[in-house]
Amino acid sequence: LIVEREKSFLMIAPQNTVYATYSAVRTNGLYHLKLVVEKEMPVFYGVFGTLVEAAAYYREHFAKATVTLKEKIEKNPEILKLAHGAVFWVWQDNYDEVMYADRDTDANPSVGTAIFDIADTLQANGVDNALFGIFFNEDSQSVERLYQKYGYIATQYDNYNDVLDPAMLSLIPNNRVRCCDYTRRRMKDYPDGVQIRADGSRKPAWALRGFDGEMHPQNTLCPAVAAERIKTEIPQIIARYPCYKGRFIDVYGGCALSECYSKTHPATKEEILKIKKDAFAALGEMGLIAGTEDGCDGIADSLVYAEGLHSPVYFRNNDSGRKHAHRYTQERAAHIRKHMLDPTSRVPLFELVYHDCLLALPYWGDSTASDASLLKRKILFACLFGCPPLYSFSLKDYPALKSDILDSYRRIGEVHSKVATLKMT
Repeated sequence: LIVEREKSFLMIAPQNTVYATYSAVRTNGLYHLKLVVEKEMPVFYGVFGTLVEAAAYYREHFAKATVTLKEKIEKNPEILKLAHGAVFWVWQDNYDEVMYADRDTDANPSVGTAIFDIADTLQANGVDNALFGIFFNEDSQSVERLYQKYGYIATQYDNYNDVLDPAMLSLIPNNRVRCCDYTRRRMKDYPDGVQIRADGSRKPAWALRGFDGEMHPQNTLCPAVAAERIKTEIPQIIARYPCYKGRFIDVYGGCALSECYSKTHPATKEEILKIKKDAFAALGEMGLIAGTEDGCDGIADSLVYAEGLHSPVYFRNNDSGRKHAHRYTQERAAHIRKHMLDPTSRVPLFELVYHDCLLALPYWGDSTASDASLLKRKILFACLFGCPPLYSFSLKDYPALKSDILDSYRRIGEVHSKVATLKMT
């Protein structure tokens, strides 16, 4: 945590960040910051004349990541297509109807061959490098053509956190479960693989809408069990779809650490951090580009990119995870302009420490071209922070977004292709 006062900067750095958390709670338009350490430990306090000096000191004495992006690219040159390009998430127009409906439906959320129409226009307009995110398993059939015809790489969305209690199938519309391959794979670990809290209860996770219109929480898979599933399931998927070059694992890399008190798979916070780091490293050993949501410095050596680090969680719009392809309302655009795109209050703190170690990208619900009125400023922040663009949009919105996507891709890419692997000094 760094606090600015009268052009000096106080840095507060707990020795063991596994047992340290910070929060930013917004009340009446102001953010109240809090740093909490759960165990007795040494805490460093230092006063610096500039943020650059503070970040350099942190990098030398406290930084958890040491493997650079250059070293990762040497092991896997496909990473250059992301480092010199952009991420694209393309969604069917009926996504919300499938994922958060309160009634049964047979709607198919696959984008099908429409993804090739988009790839055609992107390549024809100079988009040479891209990573396409594939959410629904049915769209895995497009990965080979994306790679062979366009040279675009693809990553598949996966989830090793949310476990659905099979009994909930009577409470929620079942089309989501049919369409989401990962939901079916996770159910087999209920209840034995679920993470247990100190009071003996099962830890809750992402909620799903039921027939009653209410949100019903799932449960959290124990990270230790998740690591085993990652190592056994993904090689089978890659054997079927060898043109997948990446794996985007939601939640697992970015959520706060918490112990598991299960009698069969107990784990401390330190053990869980190591388990997660090893699990992402295993993806690299499979030849995959490892990505996650948000991310943290303790696993950065095993990651290539993190979606959300350029859109800090406390300052993005509420429900950005669900409204991942929505256009901003005026109110939401005003919030982003004030809290995310004000150069007098936002500084590249994470990038000053870790820019040469991994790619920090925007979040789904805060994607680069999500609002035309903010586009110029988003381009400038992406260039200043050395951040590649991320585009998340519905098929119906692509024609209106196309020119903004192409313009921002060119402008950001001109800078980022030169600075992607450099340390920010």
